[in-house]
Amino acid sequence: MELPGGVWRDGQRRRRYAFRPPTGELEMAVAEGAAAAGSLPARVTAVLTAALADLGGAPPDHATVHGLCVGDRQFLMLRLAAWLGLERVWQSVVCASCGEPFDFCLEYRRVPVKAAGAGYPHAQAKTSHGRLALRLPSGADQEAVLGLDEAEAVEALARRCLMDDEARRLPLSVADLQAIEQALEAVAPEVGTRAQTACPQCGAVHTFTLDPYGCLGWGAEHLFAEVHRIAATYHWSEGEILALPRARRRRYLGLIDQARGMVG
Repeated sequence: MELPGGVWRDGQRRRRYAFRPPTGELEMAVAEGAAAAGSLPARVTAVLTAALADLGGAPPDHATVHGLCVGDRQFLMLRLAAWLGLERVWQSVVCASCGEPFDFCLEYRRVPVKAAGAGYPHAQAKTSHGRLALRLPSGADQEAVLGLDEAEAVEALARRCLMDDEARRLPLSVADLQAIEQALEAVAPEVGTRAQTACPQCGAVHTFTLDPYGCLGWGAEHLFAEVHRIAATYHWSEGEILALPRARRRRYLGLIDQARGMVG
């Protein structure tokens, strides 16, 4: 599996990644990382560091995950949701045109992905000060501009992405900031965050925003309940149950329900 962007090691762009096996241990690690105190970027870093087994040909560490470009981080969070069994998310809405309620399904695996452009992870913007060298923003940059209002955050993020210390002290006009944003967008990998669906009754088209960090809502309560049911039946330890692959754990749960006459 490959990242749309990637990490640089030893002068080479490395795109390979792999998640840890889908066991209860992984699910618990993700749930605990998602529930940890801290900002959204910090929680994303914690979850991905816990979930990844390989990142660019090496075990992941906090600094590398924190320094991934934003597009790669969003991509990995969507792929992690699918890896955890959340391939499909159902939403219920009421049509603004005809008033009829309907359900629609978002499939994380089908979210469009734009690969990184030429020059990744660097870009050049043509500004009033001439061409300025840039790098793509990372999770660390997102965290650094938290708490600023939108205009301040845009400028602060642009300055952080400038590669030259002297350039960071230059006055930046609105046009300069727009040029920087466009230059970064041309190079950055991206995942689609908007989806459209038509009302089955009247055909009106609705546009929805997809949250790439949706699996941060992954809670451990269901996992605790499943561990409890298996432990009460087989008297295995929590560690033994969490070490089971998810498919095997669910199979045991099915057998428990079958023995209780809950399934046909």
